[in-house]
Amino acid sequence: MPVLIDCLRMVLHPHYEVALTPSALESGASQREQIIELIEKCSFAVVILDGLRPNVVFELGLTQAKNKPLILFKESDALVDILGLYSSPTAELKINAPPVNLDTQLSNAKDINYAPWNRFDVKGTIKLVWSEYLKKKDDIHGYVDIAEPTICQ
Repeated sequence: MPVLIDCLRMVLHPHYEVALTPSALESGASQREQIIELIEKCSFAVVILDGLRPNVVFELGLTQAKNKPLILFKESDALVDILGLYSSPTAELKINAPPVNLDTQLSNAKDINYAPWNRFDVKGTIKLVWSEYLKKKDDIHGYVDIAEPTICQ
């Protein structure tokens, strides 16, 4: 995921600030309230499905509830983060993590278009971020035209 975050910053800077949860949150305050405030104030949201973690699904739901423009990325080989549901990272499970599949695991939101991305393809990810941003031109209030990024060979 750090690769995608860096690509987002490369494409969107200086026009937009990329604020991440939980790193954008302040200690001592309600995380839930801060996340809601970040979503309410944002021009658009980017959600990255790289493991179908409950906190990410919660933020996806909040984004939809607040009717914010959304760019949704799904890592091409993402697996459901089953171990993340246990308090002990060494929990011994006898089950393989299934691939993230919006049609079955988020069936009530499967009509949301997502862009599959590959963390090993930085050039492709930069172009993907830019092209997905362009698709939101009519949805983002205060949309800024951003020139296609040039990528050195």
